[in-house]
Amino acid sequence: MKVIEHTPALLVLQERLLGIRLFGGATALLGFMIFIIFEFPFDLFGCFCIAIAALISTLSPLEICTFDKSDNVVVLEKRRWFSSQIRRYCMTQIETIHVEEKAWLGTNFYQVRLNFVSGHRSTLTQFATTDRIAQHSLAERIRDFLEVGCLTTIS
Repeated sequence: MKVIEHTPALLVLQERLLGIRLFGGATALLGFMIFIIFEFPFDLFGCFCIAIAALISTLSPLEICTFDKSDNVVVLEKRRWFSSQIRRYCMTQIETIHVEEKAWLGTNFYQVRLNFVSGHRSTLTQFATTDRIAQHSLAERIRDFLEVGCLTTIS
């Protein structure tokens, strides 16, 4: 996740799924190459590929996490193609922030998880990543912003 905005009262994080962005970029590159190399009517297929890439870029899934101290709320928003899911939590209910580690086929994946006083747990993103350092850095940044419990790793 990238930090989009960081003020004393507001922290906004955003993540675009890399696989879809790469697919859109590859489609645009293919379309551009076809458009340059071939002549009419084949170059129309290149234009079609570029249009599809633009559509993929516009409609690509997006995850936004907003920590707002002034409203005392955490908003987790997930936009997928034509739908949107928004979850709101009270910031004072956050007990700890953990980086959860899971192993799959010999590869470790990491994901930032918020643990609430009620026992409820919520992840910031739908998908885990292999970048341990980035996830620990993100969790530490959120913890420093919220001034809450310790950062630990759960298996």
